[in-house]
Amino acid sequence: MRRWRRFVLPLTLLLTACDGNTELMQKVIDGDDAAVAADMARGIEVDARNNYGWTALMHAARQGDVESLRLLLDAGAAVDAVDADGWSALMRAAAKGNEAAVALLLSRGADVKHADNKGWAALHWAANRGHAVVVRQLIAAGADLDAKTNDGRTAMMIARREQHADVLALLQAAGAKF
Repeated sequence: MRRWRRFVLPLTLLLTACDGNTELMQKVIDGDDAAVAADMARGIEVDARNNYGWTALMHAARQGDVESLRLLLDAGAAVDAVDADGWSALMRAAAKGNEAAVALLLSRGADVKHADNKGWAALHWAANRGHAVVVRQLIAAGADLDAKTNDGRTAMMIARREQHADVLALLQAAGAKF
């Protein structure tokens, strides 16, 4: 009788395999800024996509890894690239409340008004998650306060439903409507 060895793979390796992440994406996920810098110096393709259309920049934004974001942007990463669902790096950073990542992406020209396939913009996601500082950043960058999702909800409606009083107050002070 043959005995089979049980192999245990790290979760990040399993996710890389099923998502089709590139080696660069894995280095970003691992937070290995030195390896990301080395890849940039070698001229590796910065905007390669995984199975869901994500780029390395989107991974860095989601994680709030400002150094990787800076390296990728300096190497020419497309700041407004979108995945299969229409999400941009700015939206990923806003949804996670990664304030420094949001600031960097905005300073590099990220489209604050871009909406995903369901009509949600970064402001909707930040309001939904209660990220008041990010909401303030997006308002200052010119986010459309009255933009509606495909099902007709504004950031104000979302903040009220989620009971984020601080976000609601910011939106009201900025002149948003329900």
